[in-house]
Amino acid sequence: MFRSLLFFSVAGLCLAQDPIAPHSAIEPPAARAAASLAASTKASPPDLLTTGEKTEWNETAPYAEAREIARRLERVSRAVKTIDFGVTPEGRTMIALILSKDRAFTPAAAARTNKAIIMIQSGIHAGEIEGKDTALMLARDMAVTKRYAAWLDRAIFLIIPVFNVDGHENVSPYHRPSQNGPNATGLRATAQKLNLNRDYVKADTPEMRAWLRLFNQWMPDFLIDNHVTDGSDMQYDVTWDMARNQDLAEPARAWVQERFVPELDKRMAADGHLVAPYGALRSAGAKREFFMEVFSPRYSHLYAAAQNRPSLLVETHSLKTAKTRAWANYDIMRHSIETILLDAEALRRAVRAADAEMMARAGDRAAAPVYLDGKVSDAARPVLYRALKTARLPSEVTGAAVTKYLPEPDNLETVIHDRIQTTAEAQMPLGYLIPAAWKEIADRLALHGVEMERTAKPVEREFETYRFSGVKFAASAFEGRVMLSFDARPVNEKMAIPAGSWWVPMKQRRARLILAMLEPQAPDSLIRWGFMNSVFGGDEGVGEYLSEPIARRMMAESPELRKQFEEKLAADPKFAADARARLQWWYQQSKYEPGDAGRYPIVRVWEYRR
Repeated sequence: MFRSLLFFSVAGLCLAQDPIAPHSAIEPPAARAAASLAASTKASPPDLLTTGEKTEWNETAPYAEAREIARRLERVSRAVKTIDFGVTPEGRTMIALILSKDRAFTPAAAARTNKAIIMIQSGIHAGEIEGKDTALMLARDMAVTKRYAAWLDRAIFLIIPVFNVDGHENVSPYHRPSQNGPNATGLRATAQKLNLNRDYVKADTPEMRAWLRLFNQWMPDFLIDNHVTDGSDMQYDVTWDMARNQDLAEPARAWVQERFVPELDKRMAADGHLVAPYGALRSAGAKREFFMEVFSPRYSHLYAAAQNRPSLLVETHSLKTAKTRAWANYDIMRHSIETILLDAEALRRAVRAADAEMMARAGDRAAAPVYLDGKVSDAARPVLYRALKTARLPSEVTGAAVTKYLPEPDNLETVIHDRIQTTAEAQMPLGYLIPAAWKEIADRLALHGVEMERTAKPVEREFETYRFSGVKFAASAFEGRVMLSFDARPVNEKMAIPAGSWWVPMKQRRARLILAMLEPQAPDSLIRWGFMNSVFGGDEGVGEYLSEPIARRMMAESPELRKQFEEKLAADPKFAADARARLQWWYQQSKYEPGDAGRYPIVRVWEYRR
């Protein structure tokens, strides 16, 4: 009893502590007025104001407010419709707003308008929440106050105010210790303790499955995903990332590089924002250089890129005030939309040409391979990076010096590494065959809208596939799964594919996404996520009292194998010291090893006859 009372007493003391209130050493001068944000609020009817607006962004409301404002917008404007598109693990309904001047409230009706479709989502990390209010403000500005009514002449909007609804409702003032307001927020993770912005390919969560249905039905031309970044203090009030290298198909890539990014940066600077690409300063010898980050399709903006759609990852800065973040978030969305609508048809042409360009590679052995993974290139170009000066001060807690940011600009003439060096790529076959036994793989592809058909008869012939070696499972789980790494060696082998298997043709607009899911070396391939672990099991061999005589006989009869074995002993001391591994090596070379052990069961097909 005493121990229990003591525990609750200590817990009570902890909870009584005031939350830490971090802040940036510098706020942008134009953020005090936040003119665009103030103008939107001033023009709004009182019953359409969000809690953020009414509290100087010191508070954020429960999800019920977003739902109610969405319904009010629907009641007062014929251009707005609110739809339910999913249910969370805790039973909450996920909503989206559709804004269309033509009342094109279905994907088919929207397609008939030939207008650009722009999707905006907020609250995928529910503690990073200003995008919830600012997206609703933009919807209000289009449909009610009419400040941006002209946007609806050229575009249709699909807005998700809160993606991670369960996380949003799990509110505490202690959830975001590195964030400057609101007073209390939700969590980054879902109720199942999963991060939705790692789930786009594996689609383990009901929220993501609902999102995938919505996205693949509407197939927007452009996606905006609103976040708040943590990390070092800086002058910048907002940073962004986009696929703009080999990770986005031409000509969508050219549209991003030549039309979108320069215009967006120019417009944001004109409104007093300091904007930079997302990344970090790192030491490069005696210098500090700026490095972008390379993302993969498990993330929102690279998932969109795998579908040949440009996507803007918005990262306002956690140490700026919540009002500054809301202003930056409102403006980067506003200017992104206005940049797109300078020539919305140019975006539509670019994404459809990117679809065609990807499909054209299917089955063409002369076509260039498709990027799967990469790292930041050594190539760089000059940049002025706007950091803050720092000081190192002693800490009685750590017993060492700690960094403190000073309210003094540190404008660094350096270089930016914003190009990608390809580390994995694959030529695009005509299609893939997924054997009937691997239904779960076909089911995952179906979640993404991939077109497939069942085979009517068995086929047995030589196919391209892979053999795995050097398989290593991660030491701990990541996002609910134990990921793995391996070496994948291309092979041509005779294989039997039974009737009722799945034919996945690559002459479809999701071809690049299919590569990202089925090519083993891709960073988010389904096999890396642990969907096919039994491939690496198989027969465990026999005891050493039998396997050692087998190995000894093979060693005597095959000088070539003996030479390979001795070379491996010399090159790999760990292998040489492992008696079991040495026996296993010989067993794997023998005819006793099952023929499909360590072989990828999905095959690449260059010629296909139904």
